[in-house]
Amino acid sequence: MKHRYVAAHPLENPEVVINLWAYSDEYGTILRLAGKTYVMQGTDSEKLALLRQLAVTDFLSASWHKVPANFTIQHAEFGEIKEAAQASMISDPHYHEYLFGPLIETLAQSIPEQARNVNGEYQKFRLELPETPLFVSTMVMEYEDGTLVPMVSA
Repeated sequence: MKHRYVAAHPLENPEVVINLWAYSDEYGTILRLAGKTYVMQGTDSEKLALLRQLAVTDFLSASWHKVPANFTIQHAEFGEIKEAAQASMISDPHYHEYLFGPLIETLAQSIPEQARNVNGEYQKFRLELPETPLFVSTMVMEYEDGTLVPMVSA
């Protein structure tokens, strides 16, 4: 099929990648998370650059999820808060994995099934999340005046 103003872009090694967001109040308390999958191709640097660009606004179109039930913090003013995490946990790879792990599993299961025509017959297929997916984590600061400010990792 020929069109005057189109260009073909054959897919070469499409990869499922993720943007992750943790919403923190001014005291560093995280009570909710969000994430979104994308399919990208190119170098890891190109994918990370695009994820960072999208992280600035796409949290506004991502569904919220609770912090996992096994997270509890001690707050000086409010005492024990269940299903909450400290903002400092985002930069620690050990905590990051446990904090976002259930959300990443949910995101992996929600990658939609696709179909393609092979020799005149449609075949269903689904892209899989890599074992160690490429991702960008962003802290979204929630201020008392309602302002949301994404703090994208460099």
